[in-house]
Amino acid sequence: MFSQLLYSYNVGIHNLPYLSFDACALIINLIVLINFIVNKKIKSSTANLFYMLTLSSLTTSLFSFVCVLRSVVNINYAVNDVMKILYACFYNFTGLLFFIYLVNLIKGSVKQRIACRVEAVLLLSVIIIGLILNVLSVCGITAISDTLYGLILYCGQIISIVFAVVFVVMNRHKLTSVQCVNIYILCGINALANVWQMLATMEVVNYQIQISSFALSIAILLSYITLQRPEDEIDNVSGMFNMGTYLFRTRERLHKGKEFYAFVFELSNMSVVNSTFGIKGGNEVIKELARRVRKNLPKKLHLFRMNGARFAINFNSEEQYKNFEPLFIKAFELPVEVNTTKINLGFVACLVPMPSVTNQVFDLEEILKYYRSLNVTDKVCVADTEAVEKSHRRKRVEYAIQNALKERGFEVYYQPIYSVSEKRISSAEALIRLCDEKIGFIGPDEFIPIAEETGRIVEIGRFVMEEVCRFIKDDNPKQYGIDCIDVNLSVIQCMHPEIIDDINSVMDMYGVPRHMVNLEVTETASAKSYALLQSRLKELHRSGFTISLDDFGSGFSSVQYLINFPFDIVKLDKALVWAYMSTERYEPILKHYMPMLHGLGLKIVAEGVETKEMLQALEELGCDYIQGYYFSRPIPREQFLEYIKKAASGTLIA
Repeated sequence: MFSQLLYSYNVGIHNLPYLSFDACALIINLIVLINFIVNKKIKSSTANLFYMLTLSSLTTSLFSFVCVLRSVVNINYAVNDVMKILYACFYNFTGLLFFIYLVNLIKGSVKQRIACRVEAVLLLSVIIIGLILNVLSVCGITAISDTLYGLILYCGQIISIVFAVVFVVMNRHKLTSVQCVNIYILCGINALANVWQMLATMEVVNYQIQISSFALSIAILLSYITLQRPEDEIDNVSGMFNMGTYLFRTRERLHKGKEFYAFVFELSNMSVVNSTFGIKGGNEVIKELARRVRKNLPKKLHLFRMNGARFAINFNSEEQYKNFEPLFIKAFELPVEVNTTKINLGFVACLVPMPSVTNQVFDLEEILKYYRSLNVTDKVCVADTEAVEKSHRRKRVEYAIQNALKERGFEVYYQPIYSVSEKRISSAEALIRLCDEKIGFIGPDEFIPIAEETGRIVEIGRFVMEEVCRFIKDDNPKQYGIDCIDVNLSVIQCMHPEIIDDINSVMDMYGVPRHMVNLEVTETASAKSYALLQSRLKELHRSGFTISLDDFGSGFSSVQYLINFPFDIVKLDKALVWAYMSTERYEPILKHYMPMLHGLGLKIVAEGVETKEMLQALEELGCDYIQGYYFSRPIPREQFLEYIKKAASGTLIA
């Protein structure tokens, strides 16, 4: 026993060095405890367990210090014995707490958690037996040797260390390599300290200094640094709680089963802010928005930054949210100033009742993406189960796109284009198609916007260009009267900094002349970034490509675009063509367009032509080319090759 072993020393100040390890243990535990309390940002079972663990380690080192202090100053035997009992109790209890803390932190399988409960009961039994024997020995009812006392005192700690190491090894995939190594190190330090103390108690080694509580404090310090890091809960840019903290807290609320309201929102124009002012400017915007929103939050509610410019708040009731909503909208009324420039912010937001609408946290971001795809901006949508289903569909389509790019699952179809003057099929438009094994056919109207949002459209565009060039090189459609193939460029592709090099590299790789490919850009693309698009298209035009303005008449029609951009061809939107055929009021509009477009030196393609009457009317109107189901739907490469062979022989055109 401590008191028995230390009674052999001559009590006095010369024994102060024996207190050094215990004093250091006290200081280390105090530092960790104070830092943890100051930096603790989230209440959780793991955080509470670490708090108890640190407090227990501090208490252990305090009692150990008092026990060893007996060698420096005279302490009443009864007091010393009580300190010794309390030390033994807290020392072993700290080992048990450490094991429980690791189990709670890592969260193993159900079977592992059941096994851990059994192990915890076993450890507790060892502690209780040791404590009872210790008390009986102090009271003089029974006597136990120092050797037996040492075995009982340190055996519980060693068992807890062994259990902890086994549990970590079984669940090492859930921790980083650094965390695993540190756990092994701190367990090793503790184990060696306990073995040393057991040997000292059995007088195998010279017992002079008590190091077990010091080793325990080092273990607590390493745990705090590598496992229980308060800063891991905070987003370092905005100072808000981060995504990991939000996931944890929301899952805990879902586990309790009580309904709450998840409010998620994002800045709708953050990409423009970042491209204009850089990441630093974007961070300033996020900080200012966080300040405005948090200022109006009810007490005990927190703002979480999820990913990028996406945020979340969990409200306890719908009424609580409704009181907040006007204040939230007001936060976007005033512009944010960055580098003396004022920026007006927009948002996409939705309120999701949980768990009635969904009980999955990751659904929240998908629901928000769904509303963003609908262009629902600057108002709050209330999500329902239909929105969840559609967001799931959107996610499945996103996976289908990724898989198709990986497995080359896309297919390029071709729709023939008829030359009015030459009375033959003279070109075709390449159109991307996607048929997923699980979902089935996915229309381009559905997957193209998703591909643009996720940035996959650049990869898809390269795939189409490669397929078209391979078709031109391998099958030589020019011998069947095909002068060029139209390839669409999306808005995102046009803005990509390496778009020109990508297109030229594919053309050079297959040895396809530039005049065999006509690049189509949509009418709305020209409205996105006028100067950049103009520069890119002019460079492509100088390289030898012809350029078409697609979907003319569907949006931002302007003579300025037609004059300043290097367009060779204008494609009349299907809706405009059909309106001309069905509504007399559209007749003078198209009749006005035709001489103007021809006067600018542009060729005109009419899309969506499905009947002979439409063909004749558009020929009379002055269209140069006709495209539509009247000639053919978009068809796969092999079918299109057979089609143009027949067209070249004159067997298709009446």
